[in-house]
Amino acid sequence: MESRRRAKKSARENGDNTGQRKKLLFVISTLGTGGAQRAFANMSLGFPDDWECDFLLNDDCDVTYPHRGRIISLGLKPQKDKTNLWYQLIVLWTRLRKLKDLKRRGGYSACISALTSANVVNVLTGSRYCKTIVSIRVHMSKIIAAEGYKGKIEYWLTRALAGRADAVVSVAESARLDLVRNFHIRADKTVTIYNGYLLEQMRALAEEPLLSQEKAWFREGCRHLVTVGRLDIQKGQWHLIRAFAKVHRLCPATRLLILGTGKLEGKLRELIAGLQLEDAVVLCGFAANPYKILKRCDLFILPSLFEGFPNTLAESLCIGVPVVSADCDSGAREILAPGTDIERKVLGDFEQAQYGILCPVCDGSSKSAQEELTAEEDVLAEAILFLLRDKDAWKYYQKQCDIRARQLSIGQSVRKWMELIDE
Repeated sequence: MESRRRAKKSARENGDNTGQRKKLLFVISTLGTGGAQRAFANMSLGFPDDWECDFLLNDDCDVTYPHRGRIISLGLKPQKDKTNLWYQLIVLWTRLRKLKDLKRRGGYSACISALTSANVVNVLTGSRYCKTIVSIRVHMSKIIAAEGYKGKIEYWLTRALAGRADAVVSVAESARLDLVRNFHIRADKTVTIYNGYLLEQMRALAEEPLLSQEKAWFREGCRHLVTVGRLDIQKGQWHLIRAFAKVHRLCPATRLLILGTGKLEGKLRELIAGLQLEDAVVLCGFAANPYKILKRCDLFILPSLFEGFPNTLAESLCIGVPVVSADCDSGAREILAPGTDIERKVLGDFEQAQYGILCPVCDGSSKSAQEELTAEEDVLAEAILFLLRDKDAWKYYQKQCDIRARQLSIGQSVRKWMELIDE
């Protein structure tokens, strides 16, 4: 194994990247939506100025996240349904040809990819000319049950190929352990690097004025709760809506804002209507600047069934908004209770952790408006009510936000990336 590493190092040093030790290629689908995409954009801004950054994207039609570096587009037509198998095959083949050429000619120190399709191509195009690093953004074992056949494909591709990369970066330690235990990836190839956040930029965006449509989401005299994420099974928003029905019944001066779009929008609207919450729950759609919405809310709620490293949870802390989160795999406990055992799970009542409230994960079952709350939904409602009613607890967690935010700054994350690339 050591001889193989020496051979790879020699090939890189004698290839086209000689003398160019600080040039990176990020491979991702877009820079317009998604947590992984935003994390890569932030990374490019966090690296020192003498590190060059390029992005290989499916298309350059939707580049909205602030970033630094050159955009290289595959020139594909934007698709609404990016899960379409035919589209994915086209992306795979086009990206494979382009990336192979870029690695050979680009003089990169490392090629860093995220999400399964990009990771597959990164591995298949090899490490002859630069270090190959794949980034795993979610607790992969949870994908199978939640994503059906797509999840099974991602599972087997990750198991078969990820270990062939020079390094496998996980965004949470619990997700890294999952890769070692269930995907048979060597522990010495894996490393955990948390996402980093551009605190000053985020806080500046949070101070921007609301648009007229956004102003309508807020009501004077109300306490506002917010969650942000795709409207799909992973994010579990229907559990939050059902829990909020109890909160709203006991505290009528409350509103719930749900930012995001997705395939569950119709079902969520039906549930909201069935619970007669049309005037209290707002499906806000996509927000180009979610920070100004977060800043004006009293609580952020994360009801996810599983995650990788939940960006919106960390971003809420960075903005100064107290949080209530499901103790899901993975990331939530590592963000809110970093001194505890990462494999510990909340059972029964909610946990008042160091930087926020942790609740038991909901079971993911679909319930009608008429059915009673599950035990986990009831605890979620009680945790929200606790912070709405206890002003001292709310103020305590608001102060804790700033402490945790400094620990999650982009500088901490980028230093670890630089160390990995230079190994």
